[in-house]
Amino acid sequence: MQETVQAIAGQVSSQTITELCSKLVSIPSTSGREERIAYYIHDLMLSLGYDEVIMDEMGNVVGKIAFNPGGRRLLFEAQMDHVGVSDAIEWSFYPYGGTVIDGHICGRGSVDAKGSLAAMIIAGSELKKCSDFLYGELAVACVVNQEVAEGVASSKVYEIFEPDGVVIGEASNLNIKRGQRGRAEIVIEAQGKSAHTSFPLSGVNAAEKMVFLLTFIKQHFLPPRHYLLGDGIMVLTDLSTAPSMGTSVLPDNCVATFDRRLLAGEAESRVVEEVARLISLARDIDPDIQADVKVAVDYVQCFTGKRIKVKHFAPGWFFGENEELIERALRGLHCLDMEPSLSESGFGTNGCFYGGIKGIPTISFGPSKEQLAHTKDERVNIKQLVKATQGYTAIAASYLDAS
Repeated sequence: MQETVQAIAGQVSSQTITELCSKLVSIPSTSGREERIAYYIHDLMLSLGYDEVIMDEMGNVVGKIAFNPGGRRLLFEAQMDHVGVSDAIEWSFYPYGGTVIDGHICGRGSVDAKGSLAAMIIAGSELKKCSDFLYGELAVACVVNQEVAEGVASSKVYEIFEPDGVVIGEASNLNIKRGQRGRAEIVIEAQGKSAHTSFPLSGVNAAEKMVFLLTFIKQHFLPPRHYLLGDGIMVLTDLSTAPSMGTSVLPDNCVATFDRRLLAGEAESRVVEEVARLISLARDIDPDIQADVKVAVDYVQCFTGKRIKVKHFAPGWFFGENEELIERALRGLHCLDMEPSLSESGFGTNGCFYGGIKGIPTISFGPSKEQLAHTKDERVNIKQLVKATQGYTAIAASYLDAS
């Protein structure tokens, strides 16, 4: 296998991957506006010899490659969208230039995640050239709306291609991330009774009841803990009342929003029930507290016109080091003298769908450091980009090996 891995990786051209990454960075593609880059990638995959290229109703682009029959099904997935730029004047270069400066490709999305996206596309084309040595199938999925709706686009990809293993293209500094904390947006809504602010005792101030409730939750919520992923913390992120200030009306509604980090195996029902239990305990102290809890629901617009209902509950996930995908990924990377560490992802990925909801063995791997994502002067190192491309070929060659 080592000879096969090294032969495929040796085909990777630094110039080719640099040019593609630079091109992708030069195409702005914020969430819901990925149309240009999606059609560009669709046509590119066809020109690179992918056996089949599909654009689904959300705008995801999935390129498939079939090898010898009888093997496993591996999915590479990376996002096409990126966060916006609000401070372009503060950047040292044009955010969408894709220019090469001091050995780096510079621009918004270069780290998160167009470097990984370009590397996966090229890796697929190089693996196609050596199809005689591999078994099974590979799909490279380029997905929409990851920044605003983790895992939602992946559910549609899964309908097109059901994988045995998944590699998410995210910045990992060429290390293997085998899990991540998930995220839930928890909403508590307290109800009161409106009254004129000159006569507050004739009503029930929903804001005051919420303040008591928030204090109670802060004192009594015990976050669960995972030895690798850390704590399932819950942080208040937003607080609003209605009617709003300046109306001389006692607020009869107050809404608090929490960011709840999720550990592997935490179900939505249990997370909501725990908060509901705390509300009930607080009500035992103050019977005037009337409050409900739920997971936030939103709608996301795709560039195709498709409108998606999104429940903001992205489960955590984690896989042990003896998982076959991890063992084979390490074996392949070792063939290239790469020595990745095993750790967890510091931010959200679409692994929440594959690993968290479907339980499919999942890892994330890619060039650059996580801390450089979403930053001013975002840039990806070209040497790492080339190594990531070679790394993707090595992971696939090892996983799709006949043994």
